[in-house]
Amino acid sequence: MKPHEENRVLKGEFWVYDNELRGNLRSYRPGEICRLYTSGDMYIATGYVNPASTITFRVLAYNPDAVIDRDFLRLRLEAADRQRLAIRPGNAYYRMVYGEADFLPGLVVDRFDNYFIVQITTAGMENFKEDVFAIIGAMYPGALLIEKSLAAAREKEGIPLINRVVTPGAGPEKVIEVNGLKFRIDFLKSQKTGFFLDQRDNYLLLESIAAGREVLDAFSYAGAWGLHAHRFGAKHVEFLEISGEYMKQARENVALNGFAEADFAFTQEDAIRKLKEMSKAGALKDIVILDPPAFVKSRARLKEARRGYKEINLRALKMVRPGGFLISCSCSHFLSKDDFIAVIQDAARDADRRIKLIELKSQPYDHAVLLPLFQSEYLKCALFYIY
Repeated sequence: MKPHEENRVLKGEFWVYDNELRGNLRSYRPGEICRLYTSGDMYIATGYVNPASTITFRVLAYNPDAVIDRDFLRLRLEAADRQRLAIRPGNAYYRMVYGEADFLPGLVVDRFDNYFIVQITTAGMENFKEDVFAIIGAMYPGALLIEKSLAAAREKEGIPLINRVVTPGAGPEKVIEVNGLKFRIDFLKSQKTGFFLDQRDNYLLLESIAAGREVLDAFSYAGAWGLHAHRFGAKHVEFLEISGEYMKQARENVALNGFAEADFAFTQEDAIRKLKEMSKAGALKDIVILDPPAFVKSRARLKEARRGYKEINLRALKMVRPGGFLISCSCSHFLSKDDFIAVIQDAARDADRRIKLIELKSQPYDHAVLLPLFQSEYLKCALFYIY
């Protein structure tokens, strides 16, 4: 590393950027295992390097004698899984591996009972892909593996996007049960790894407030928020989603749970534009839920993203009847909790509404934040009472 650039890594961060390294790295293969040293030749860490990526080095171990092989990965995967099962022993739907937060940069594994969805985002972990599959298969005999490596980060790493069933003869669909509700997932057609397990506990915010209410579930995806609202007694739920495929999945999930379709509306339109139209038309709801995709995927676009979050919250606040609720979410780690709340305060001021923050939730135990990795903290889910 260049002089005085090592402090972040010595304090526990996993990433080293290209401008922090000296020398020519073109002789290294993408994902090659190597050691990191200070400018004074003091050992810092062992990890993998990718000259094609802005994040050029990622830490795997702080032991100069560490051998990075299948056995090394096995111990890390087993430790991550053991931690989850110790906290919720009976749960079979959880994030088994959460990248750097489990000391496995570039690897995410979500478990859906006998299905294991593997997402690989770096060239270094791509080189160990077959080892990861073999380890999971040994840990859970009969495991059905799907690789869903579609993150944009792969393109930055110089590796192709992959969306496939790994286990021969396995199908891509499964019905899962979350909080007493059933969801049919087609893992090859779904967002991310199939289901937003990080919101699983947050859906329960509706349990005490939904009864008898009219609810708008905006950016509804396959309908998880709206289905929870109905389960907890909502009078009517409107799904608002731009994707025809995801709206189809929401409709199927309504039927799968035995709910009457007449209790739901399915509005397939651009949510940002439709929220504006609805608020201008004077539409009113008792509860509005905003769970959009990340508006900001780089710090350089934070200002633009703040405008986007303000706009949708402004429109939602204008639609909530006095005595109703707004549930607003953000899944971008670049937008801090303080900034997120400030954006909604600003929107409330412009909407001429007084709001009370009832609860501010984050990601659950299986997406826990390893300090000081601010990158692993991303989810904000706020419940507001609207006057």
